[in-house]
Amino acid sequence: MNSVSQGVAGRKSWFRVRPIFLLACAAFVAVITLPGVVHGNHILKRVFLLLACLALVSGWFFLLKDREPNSLWRASITLLTSVYLTASLPVFFFELSQMRWLMRDSMHRVFSAYAWLWVHWGSHGFLQVFLGVVGSFFGRGRARIAFLTGSVLLMILWAAMGTWGY
Repeated sequence: MNSVSQGVAGRKSWFRVRPIFLLACAAFVAVITLPGVVHGNHILKRVFLLLACLALVSGWFFLLKDREPNSLWRASITLLTSVYLTASLPVFFFELSQMRWLMRDSMHRVFSAYAWLWVHWGSHGFLQVFLGVVGSFFGRGRARIAFLTGSVLLMILWAAMGTWGY
């Protein structure tokens, strides 16, 4: 009887699904379906940008607060990803806002040089957004969750925007 229960317990572990796998599947489905829902709704786009900003701020808080030992290359990738995600926020904000007056401003050249990376390089920003999601996985603990949430929200927002109008 004991060997039978061990055999059943061994089979149960084969069919056990990790919660992180289910979360990754849910995020994948969200990235596929939500851009269509958000596409025509400016209020939802702004809500997604606000949630991404909050996630990135909390990611920075957890990154600076939790100083767990980490390998140098992993810490470097996490830092570069977090800097990139934070630096991309003004470009998303400009695309969502009605601040087209900036096009006539003298600072237009400075901003266009800044936004060029997100708008024109890497298939209109897809490569950067995708690398932001991938780089978020190199973080640790709560910082990883926050940066991953922010990067997925920015990816959904990027996909909902279609072609950048800049």
